Amino acid sequence: MKHGFYFRFYKIFRNEAICCALSSLAYMLYCVIFIFKKAVRKKKIAFMTPEKAKEIINNTYPRPKSEPVYINPEIKEDLDLSIVIPVYNYAEILEKNIISVLNQKTKYSFEAIFVDDGSTDGARDILKKYENHPNVKLIFQENMGIGGARNTGINAASGKYLMFVDCDDTVHDDMVETLLDRAYKDNLDMVIAAHNLVKEKDGEVYEIVPNICPQKNLMAYKNGDEIMNYPGLPWAKVYRRELWNNVRFFPGYWYEDTIIQTLIFPQVKSYAYIPKVVYEYKWYEKNFSHTQSDSKKIRTIERYWLLIEILEKYESLGLNKDAMFYTSLLKHFSCYYYPFIKGLDESIVEALFVLAKEEIKKYKPKEHRELPFVLRSTEKAFDTGDISLWQLSSCYQ
Repeated sequence: MKHGFYFRFYKIFRNEAICCALSSLAYMLYCVIFIFKKAVRKKKIAFMTPEKAKEIINNTYPRPKSEPVYINPEIKEDLDLSIVIPVYNYAEILEKNIISVLNQKTKYSFEAIFVDDGSTDGARDILKKYENHPNVKLIFQENMGIGGARNTGINAASGKYLMFVDCDDTVHDDMVETLLDRAYKDNLDMVIAAHNLVKEKDGEVYEIVPNICPQKNLMAYKNGDEIMNYPGLPWAKVYRRELWNNVRFFPGYWYEDTIIQTLIFPQVKSYAYIPKVVYEYKWYEKNFSHTQSDSKKIRTIERYWLLIEILEKYESLGLNKDAMFYTSLLKHFSCYYYPFIKGLDESIVEALFVLAKEEIKKYKPKEHRELPFVLRSTEKAFDTGDISLWQLSSCYQ
């Protein structure tokens, strides 16, 4: 929430100190509202048993089958970067994406792996125009979803570093140079850059919001988990290829981006943030909650199952169950979870809360952990079974 305020103020003032102060003030007022609503709310304790909760969720939306394929080609010493671009339709704007990727002004070698995920609108024909380009690798497959398409690209990537670009976005011509210069200079596992949020409606851009993170630890993360100040989006980053050797997106899920913060960030030993916009992320205005069918609303239960997939993978990788892990888990079972499932039947929401509570209980550390203000209320909600506090705090982070 505080970052959202910061980006809005930055669009106007373009001064980090001023924007940090204003966003902190705005968030303070927001917290006052939160405290007031917390005081006047009707407290509700969830008494549903975990067994009953599991029964409800399994009967409503069973766990999807998701079996990523892992192929790790030998890294080529003469290839600096593999750029993975999943493609599904967007024929009318795809060429802008392709040109922006290939038009890099850089001394580094790179391959652009375009994975057509069963496009039906002519995007395939546009891609074929570039099949003889020396930097292009084309892969065509039946539809597997964006996670499955990204996995196919990862499995074909043999560069020292890896990058993702979405096919409806565009990139600046110095993106590769900017990110790899820093990665090589300091031998970093990951480099993150800024992006523009480009809002469109009916084919027209009506707002551009620079998403340039401040140097300050704006969210007051503690315990060494400052990396969580940065977005867990797959694009506008370069990753050392080895970070992905045992990690893939979970094909078939809608919310596959979750793995960046939960499975990639914990592996990162060294990283840098560059406050320079290199990526144009397109956001198309539509009211998601009003355009969903009932079946799609039910599918938001995938957020629970995906977190279970991630926890199982986290365990298998032997990653540290440290402060960052716990803080991330609290956030993912609250502000990245409840706002998407709140439109479901009340009994389903309660069941999802109870199941989240059980997972948090498993991983809560014995020693005290410093948490951001509202997240402390989220922790208390899980500790006490207070579902109304969880619902409120999940919307104020």
